[in-house]
Amino acid sequence: MHLRSLLAFAGLVLACGRPPGLPSSGLAGSADTGERFSGAAALARVDLLLDRYPRALGDARRAGAIEALAVDLQAAGAAVVDRLEHRGADPLTGVGFDMTTLLGHVRPEAPRRFILATHFDTRPWAESDPDPSRRDQPIIGANDGTSGLAVVLELVPLLVRQLPPDIGLTVILFDGEELGRPELGPYLAGSRALATEVLQGRFPLVARAEFGVVLDMVGDRDLRIQPDRASLAQHPALIERIWSIGQAHGFTAFDPAPLAVPLLDDHVPLDEAGVPSILLIDYDYPAWHTHADTRDKLDARSLGAVGETLRLAFLDLAARPLPSPRS
Repeated sequence: MHLRSLLAFAGLVLACGRPPGLPSSGLAGSADTGERFSGAAALARVDLLLDRYPRALGDARRAGAIEALAVDLQAAGAAVVDRLEHRGADPLTGVGFDMTTLLGHVRPEAPRRFILATHFDTRPWAESDPDPSRRDQPIIGANDGTSGLAVVLELVPLLVRQLPPDIGLTVILFDGEELGRPELGPYLAGSRALATEVLQGRFPLVARAEFGVVLDMVGDRDLRIQPDRASLAQHPALIERIWSIGQAHGFTAFDPAPLAVPLLDDHVPLDEAGVPSILLIDYDYPAWHTHADTRDKLDARSLGAVGETLRLAFLDLAARPLPSPRS
C-alpha cells in the first residue's frame, strides 16, 4: 500500500464521511442468523500466510505461493480461477518483475455479480524504515499485503454459503500493487493491467459486476477505516450502505470523519474500468513500509470487524440492490 508516497504525483484528493442528507441503510434492526465471520480464524490465516506464502516481488519462492493462493481460491468456492500474467519494472533501477493477478469466479453463470478484492504482494523494499541499512530489504507486510488477503480468504466461503444463488462473486487477488517508488510511481500493476484488459472487452465477468470492494491494511489494533472523498463523490450509496452497517453493528472502526490526503489504490483502476469500486483501508498506520509491519501489530477484533461488516453488507446488497450507475 502506498499512500503518503503518492501525494506529489497521484493528484487525487480524498476524504470520507456521510454526506448530508444521505439516508441510513436501515439495517440496524435487522436480524441475521448466518454464520458470523471469525476474526480469530482470519488472524490464524495471517499466521499461515506469513509462514508459508512468501510474496515479496523478487522472492524466488513467490511462484509457489501464487499457485497455493490459486488453490485457496478453488477451496473457497471458485469454480474458475483465471491468471492474468503481466510484467513491470522498478522505476528506480529498471529491474523487471513477472507478476500474476488471480481472479476466482464463484458461480460464473449467475446473473448478478459482486467483486471482492485485495492485493497479495508485499513490499520489496522499506523506504520508510528508520534504519537506512534496511531500506532496500523486503518487509514482512503483516498488515500491508496480508491482512486484507486473510479477510478475503476467510470471507469468501461464508458468502458462497449465504448469498442467494443468483449472486456470483469474482474474487481478485492483485499482484504488483507495491511495485512503485515514492515520487516515481507507478504502483498498482495488477489492477492497471486488469483495467486495460476489461476495457478491451476481456474478463466479461469483471465488467458485469455491480460493484467492487477493495481491502488494504485492515488488521491494525487501532483500526480506523474512512472512505475517500473521490469514492464518496462517485459512489455515495455504496459507501453509506457499508459504513452504516458497520456502525449499526457496533464496529466503531468505521469512522465517518473525512480524510484530507490524496490516496491511490487498486479501487481506482477498477473504477476506471467501469466497475463502481471503493476502498476499505486504515490510512494511519505508523509501521507502513517499514520492518515494523509485523504480526504483533494485528488484532483479531479488527479483522473481525471488517469481515463481519462485509458479510452483512454483501447480504444486504444482494437483497436490496443499489441503483445502477450505468442506467
